[in-house]
Amino acid sequence: MKNMYNNEEFSDQVDVEAICKKHNIGRYNLIEFSALVARSLDLRPQDALKRILQENDLDAFKTQLEEKRVTAELSRQLRKS
Repeated sequence: MKNMYNNEEFSDQVDVEAICKKHNIGRYNLIEFSALVARSLDLRPQDALKRILQENDLDAFKTQLEEKRVTAELSRQLRKS
């Protein structure tokens, strides 16, 4: 029988439980935050999870993303007027 988990696609998966434990965050909160990261950084959801796993301080990372979003919005509004 062929082992489907040796496939490269499966070996590239992110351990969601490891992220939850590292950052003391629930799965639903992680989904919401990963969507924010993916939209903010223009990443695939899987890449957003990898990025979250790399971070040590989620509060600082969230602040950084919010600052980037506000700066982009202000720039957009200034170009528009």
